[in-house]
Amino acid sequence: MSLLTAELRKVWGNRIFPMLLAVLAAANLLLLWMGTRPTANQPPAAVYRAVGADLAALGSDMAAKGDLLHGKLDETESLLRLENYYRDLAYGNSVILQNYREENAGLFDQYEQMYRDKSYTLYTDSLTMEYRLFAQLVNEYDTVAGYTDFLESVQTKANQLAGISIFQNDETGYDLKNIEVTAAVYAGLGETAIDYYPQKGLYTAISYAFTDLVLLASMLVLALLLVRQERDSGLLSLVRSLPGGRLQTALAKLSAFALSLLAVLALLYGVNLAYCAATFGLGPLTRTIQSVPALMRCTMQITVGEYLLRFLLAKWAGSFVMGLWVMLAALSARRAAAGWAAALVGPLAMFGIRAAIPATSRLNVIKYANLASLLQTNELLGNYRNLYWFGSPIGLPLVEWTAAVLYGGVLAFAFCWVFARAQLLPAAKRGFLLGLRHKTRATSIYKEEARKLLLLNGAAVVLAAFIGFGIYQGVTAESYIGADEIYYAYYMNHISGPFTQESYDWLEEQGEEFAPMLEAQRQVAAGKLSSDALLAFSSLQQKYSIYSQVINQNINYYLKEHPGTWLVYESGYRELFGFTGQADVQDTLLAGLACALCFSGLFAMERRGGMETVLCVTPGGRKRTVRAKLLMSGAAAFVITVGSCLPHLIQVLRDYGLPVLLAPAMSISEFESLPAFVTLSDVLLFWFLCRVAACLCMAAITLTLGHLFGNLLPALFVSAVGYCLPALLSLSGMEGGIEWLGFWPLFHAANFFTTQGYAGEENLPYNNAWMVCLILAAALLGAAALTGYLRDAYEMKGVDLNAGVR
Repeated sequence: MSLLTAELRKVWGNRIFPMLLAVLAAANLLLLWMGTRPTANQPPAAVYRAVGADLAALGSDMAAKGDLLHGKLDETESLLRLENYYRDLAYGNSVILQNYREENAGLFDQYEQMYRDKSYTLYTDSLTMEYRLFAQLVNEYDTVAGYTDFLESVQTKANQLAGISIFQNDETGYDLKNIEVTAAVYAGLGETAIDYYPQKGLYTAISYAFTDLVLLASMLVLALLLVRQERDSGLLSLVRSLPGGRLQTALAKLSAFALSLLAVLALLYGVNLAYCAATFGLGPLTRTIQSVPALMRCTMQITVGEYLLRFLLAKWAGSFVMGLWVMLAALSARRAAAGWAAALVGPLAMFGIRAAIPATSRLNVIKYANLASLLQTNELLGNYRNLYWFGSPIGLPLVEWTAAVLYGGVLAFAFCWVFARAQLLPAAKRGFLLGLRHKTRATSIYKEEARKLLLLNGAAVVLAAFIGFGIYQGVTAESYIGADEIYYAYYMNHISGPFTQESYDWLEEQGEEFAPMLEAQRQVAAGKLSSDALLAFSSLQQKYSIYSQVINQNINYYLKEHPGTWLVYESGYRELFGFTGQADVQDTLLAGLACALCFSGLFAMERRGGMETVLCVTPGGRKRTVRAKLLMSGAAAFVITVGSCLPHLIQVLRDYGLPVLLAPAMSISEFESLPAFVTLSDVLLFWFLCRVAACLCMAAITLTLGHLFGNLLPALFVSAVGYCLPALLSLSGMEGGIEWLGFWPLFHAANFFTTQGYAGEENLPYNNAWMVCLILAAALLGAAALTGYLRDAYEMKGVDLNAGVR
């Protein structure tokens, strides 16, 4: 037990591993968020939780749940057809659409009034997204609701196919045996109770592919701490010379690896389950596993909670066998790079074999009996499959568990044998010159610091990825533009600017289009015509409501109540400034992560390597060096700011535009509390300035942490957690203003200019602009103070060294 304790202490007693594990868990959480964050084609996570709550309120009544889901899908599909009809009508396709209206008269009779009154309720923001959501949920419900029919079809299929000659005359008899075995396995599951709940949260948590990659990275870290460090330092030769230093130590290392791997698995999948429970909801853990559509073919009569426990243990077993290969590669290779390469090539080769062999091939035993398949736990536990084995069907669990035992036994024996018998001498240290020599060229402090930041610290890759991701987001983002928005943009784009007589005349001309409809309405109101006479003008009613909104609200009310304002098509500004949604929270998260990755090593690399001392005693090595570092970091922070703005600018300029930038900001109703001299361009500039200040402040904090710690990893971890955790928790669904703990207020700056209420005897509007100005000043002063501290630290370090020489 003492050997095992000592090996565990090497892992958990070393502060580097818990820190690296926290980084890996944070990376896993970030990757999970990025993989599940709502896009233009995916519903927001919160709607799954909302629908799940409504379904849970119905108890275990599957019929009532089916009525709710199917009814909502039918209603949404009908309303979406009307939405598309009116959108096409707004684009001018009236002739074709008149025939469509006549052919679908029942649809219009039942749902048209509901669509016009907006009396329907939505879980999402649009009918398109609502339809996608319920089409998916109805498909899931129908899958599990038909579980009894599925069981009956298995038995019926077995009885029918048993009498067909081609199965009876098969040379090997495999097909008939497979049918009979499958029917026998499912025969006892007829009493399984089904209780549907959306599977998005649960299945995402236990099937996310990137978690396996993070798990592989943790195996490499464990192998480094348990084996590689000792071999490279020469300590392994000393350990093996002690009593019990060979076989016993090898077994202790494997035991420590297994226990540590279990803790890593519990952490990673605990994070997955906690995140998915907060965002999507997991549903009752007491429902049967067959209630989960993706796992409906599971042959075990267990609950979801019991399945999760078995999932963790099976994942642990498969991961341990995979980890044995990583440990063996790390131990056997003379050089560390070769060991890591072999550790990665093994799983990659196994994955290639798995991908190359079809599941229906007669060689499918080879497909599933490999290391890569051992990590596909849901395939093992949540499905049923027989494999071909010399003419006989053999169950997938038997194949994989047998393979796990054989692989595990062989790899464990090989590790112990190599550990006990091989020399395992440390490799001679040498560089990776490979015949190439670096040519010395004249340079400057600024060029050298730019090279350190962009190349040595990898900021160039981070910035390129950040900018590229921002452009991709902006290009692929979709703005939902309905018929109302199309009509509104048509009117407002024509009259944006100061309201003039020309604008008035144009609106008067446009209003003539509605004269016949208004006359018909007066005739119907007077009883001279029946209400059916208005059907001929149904296509104009929606357009007229928008025209009336422009006349009555934008001109007759707002312009008169706020003299000096202009007419502005404001939809683009509202989208850019993030009046709704969580786009600013996402920007905070990504910009904070980019700052942590770019700046955590710039000062730390020299402090840890001792170059800081050398630089401080060279001519210009104090003030000029730190000034160059800060200038390059400021330029990189500016690039990060641009990257955070790019996706919004691309989307808004493409879909809406930003007209009349010189208009008074109070022309938009949300900014009515601003003075008349503040223009929309001023608000836009302030919005960008606040983001620049946030990135500069984050850069200064990270640089200071790197200088204080003298180590990249602690600086990276502390800064990334500080910047990203509040935003990530907010995006995960945590309420209560958690995002205020980070730099979100500066990314959300324009919203502080919006009217918060009315006060005083004159009932004047007011806003919270003072708050964001105070935060902006604090960020700028904080960045200036930290940069001053870094300059002084270099200056004082140089003074102390000079005094010591004298």
